Amino acid sequence: MELWKKLGIAAAAFLAAKSVMPKSRKLPKGKGVFIDDLVREGKSPAHLIERLKWMDISFILIEIAWHDDKQDNTHNLEDGSLAAFVPELVAAGIQCWVWGFPSPDRVERFVELVEHAYRVAPQVAGVVVDAEKPFYGPQYATQAEDLMSRLKALGRPVGFTSYGYTNYHTSFPYEAFASADFGMPQIYSELGGPYPNKADDSYRDLGIEYMVPINGASSVHRVDDPDGFGIEEQAAFSDTSDGAIAFWNYRHLVLADDSRQAQRATFVRGFSDWGGDG
Repeated sequence: MELWKKLGIAAAAFLAAKSVMPKSRKLPKGKGVFIDDLVREGKSPAHLIERLKWMDISFILIEIAWHDDKQDNTHNLEDGSLAAFVPELVAAGIQCWVWGFPSPDRVERFVELVEHAYRVAPQVAGVVVDAEKPFYGPQYATQAEDLMSRLKALGRPVGFTSYGYTNYHTSFPYEAFASADFGMPQIYSELGGPYPNKADDSYRDLGIEYMVPINGASSVHRVDDPDGFGIEEQAAFSDTSDGAIAFWNYRHLVLADDSRQAQRATFVRGFSDWGGDG
């Protein structure tokens, strides 16, 4: 076969493959929120979209796995809600990521679940690894590196979130997760002052260049009580981000059984200073 024909066939194959791939592999921008259960909290794609648009949310992170010594939770995959919600969310301009809580003894299982999520909802932008207690200890560095390598081999961006300030957790193998495309340091605690900036700097010191800090929006985070965990104070961390922040979590913005639910949701809606050029 002549060379020009071979090149034409190769180009056609590339374009065909590209046409079925998600249109965006971009990293998060703007405001995001973690969501645990699409059906229980989102109710329906239309209802969830309406609420997210009201809060000016541009990306969400959907749980697909929770691996600890008690459970193997995959509800958003098992009940078909990921496949049902994601296409409509993306069509409405809301970027969708999946996230999970892995365990070093179930690396292969975690990767399988991510692969399954990509198959049933090909519009998913990528995955965020929430590595915490199960990986605590330098003995788990090998499993952590294996997990990151396998996830990156799937061809979509991989984010990493964990304890916010690396100097407070010297036994955690942060370096093993440093291949992440973006970092999400968790800073939603009573620690104020210089803590947010220290957390940001410590993640950048790992070599992670793009930062999407996580701010608190749960039952303990308040806007008007200086003695509580101030959502407003924690959101100030956004000035160290690269154009995106995320809030933990959607349930406490719409379903919480406390009087501050609407207050937190209103704060998230009005918050617009997320740093960078977002």
